[in-house]
Amino acid sequence: MAATIVELLQVVNEVNPRASLTYEFVSGTSQAQSRSGISFPSSTKAKRKADVFVLLAGLGSGINADLSQLEEEAQKAAPFIKKAQQQGAVIAATCAASYFLAHAGLLNGKRATISWWLKRKAQSKFSAVKWEPSRILIRQGRLYTSGGGFSGLELISAVLIDMGFAKEEREARKYLVLPPARTSQAPYDGDEMDDNPSPFLKQLTRISDEHLRNLTLGSLAKILAVSSRSLSRKFAEELSMTPGKWIQQERIAKASELLRKGRLSVSEVCYAVGYEDLPSFSRLFAKVTGMSPSEFRRHT
Repeated sequence: MAATIVELLQVVNEVNPRASLTYEFVSGTSQAQSRSGISFPSSTKAKRKADVFVLLAGLGSGINADLSQLEEEAQKAAPFIKKAQQQGAVIAATCAASYFLAHAGLLNGKRATISWWLKRKAQSKFSAVKWEPSRILIRQGRLYTSGGGFSGLELISAVLIDMGFAKEEREARKYLVLPPARTSQAPYDGDEMDDNPSPFLKQLTRISDEHLRNLTLGSLAKILAVSSRSLSRKFAEELSMTPGKWIQQERIAKASELLRKGRLSVSEVCYAVGYEDLPSFSRLFAKVTGMSPSEFRRHT
């Protein structure tokens, strides 16, 4: 991702030499090394004021069961984030780096996205953030967050466009034969890994598997033998969402799974997950995932 961002900036400069975009890598060491072993010469202190500060987090789904590495990286990133804030820079986070911004408190009360495999941990730990993990990219003022892996391509493209380089971005995307812009990472988030789910989440998973089609707030409370008010409080404490929102997420996730398998028609999927009105289901599915059920099926 780091190399792709640099190459995109270089092509923009070739398309329009007056753009004069410059970049540098800044890290805690003189050689920033990617997960694949590629090294980038870097400095421990920025040589010039930053207009845009991009946080690169090369953390894969293997760390999902243990947040210790993320916590360690968040501490290392903190002084760089603070410096970028002081300089008034646009701050953009790729992949797991949204965790660093949330850790620094920058996302409190704001909408944000993150790598799909971190969504439940992020939602649980940073409940003050309005997480929308199905989204590829979210802008909130001068803060940008993006999803996993090469979602960072959409992030740097959006930053370039917002800086006034829309024409150059289009030309660079064409020269590099980059894929069309995407809006959702939902096609890939149906198999989220969570090695240590809470007892409550285990209960919910079982209930979802057995009762999703006819599930309501009332029936969920009855199955768990609690009042609706107590259930809502439990959801707020453990999942930072309402029971209704959870039921909706489970139905969309199940619909995504069924669409991937391709055995049922869109109408059959709609009814299988508990919706009676196909147009309403299609509108909701598109709102959550960024594409219609039919488009989703084609992409997966």
